Amino acid sequence: MKKIIIPTVAVARKGVIEKIKISENLVLGTTIGLVKNTNEDSVGYFLKDNTIRLCIADGHWGKEAAEIIVNHWLGENLEFPANKKDAIIEVQRVEEKLFRSFGKNKMDPDSDFTPEASFVAIQLVNNLLGVISYGDCRMLIAKAGKIKTKLTTKATWLGAFSRLGLRGRLPVERAIEFRRIRMTKGDFLFLFTDGVDQCVYEKDTISFNFIANLSRLTNLDEVFDKLMREIFAHGAQDNASLAILKF
Repeated sequence: MKKIIIPTVAVARKGVIEKIKISENLVLGTTIGLVKNTNEDSVGYFLKDNTIRLCIADGHWGKEAAEIIVNHWLGENLEFPANKKDAIIEVQRVEEKLFRSFGKNKMDPDSDFTPEASFVAIQLVNNLLGVISYGDCRMLIAKAGKIKTKLTTKATWLGAFSRLGLRGRLPVERAIEFRRIRMTKGDFLFLFTDGVDQCVYEKDTISFNFIANLSRLTNLDEVFDKLMREIFAHGAQDNASLAILKF
């Protein structure tokens, strides 16, 4: 069993990119960017036998929720849901864990800000990809420069406010996305936070077509480095994290 989660404290500095090359076909990376003072993202990898799991989370009001979420989905004993009903139950368990850690039964939506996060978690077994997401983390599958699949995102975060239905947070059963996808040889899977495509804060900056076009390249290092250069060329105004897997 192998498990890796980034960022680490040692590299959480402005302008620094933490990059971990798992293999020729998988690379993870994160950066605090050039503007923010803390990295609230978390991205992790889990391998056991022929099962690969990846999870990426974009924290809000602190890094703690993202870390809890990623650790949950990379748990060695976790049985990854096989259908939407079970996925909803599992995400509600994560939500309850966040509520127990940070929430209370009566909260002021204008002042009781607690850590929350959006996420995408995937599990790949042989060629079958399972996908679960809540919020606005991105997933893109591309091949030979063309988009094959793009995950639907929703403007919400998982945490105490979603548990109580405050500040417009969507309930899990309404916001969750669940997919099962057959991967084919040459597919590129991109998981990333909104600091990648919206590296000018909250503005669409790097197009999904630009990202998909990187799947024309054969070297995963080159794909990762080119995308990171593009993020920094536009100012890297937000935390940016990504995982790229070539099937």
